[in-house]
Amino acid sequence: LNVAFVFQVPFWARLRHVTGFKAALKGINAAAIGLVGAACVILWEAAVEDAADAMVFCMALTLAVVFNVQAPLVILAGGVLGAILHHKALNLGQVAYCVASEEYIPN
Repeated sequence: LNVAFVFQVPFWARLRHVTGFKAALKGINAAAIGLVGAACVILWEAAVEDAADAMVFCMALTLAVVFNVQAPLVILAGGVLGAILHHKALNLGQVAYCVASEEYIPN
């Protein structure tokens, strides 16, 4: 497997300088970013039930996009903030967000 990879390195090095290939990669990158954005919207609708969830989501997005923090650290920070805001911990931010207020009852 490693030998196959070694023989492909010169191929990719040459292909990197082809104008059409560079343009195609830009398009593929834009499509991938769009799909990630769509997945975030779907996850938001499915996972965010109260203000605490929204705060964790926004904090993770800000750390990843604005401050360029590595993914494992974003996940760790999201877990810590989520644990702090959980209704069995400090019970902060437990206002219904994406569901009707009378339907929301934390466990």
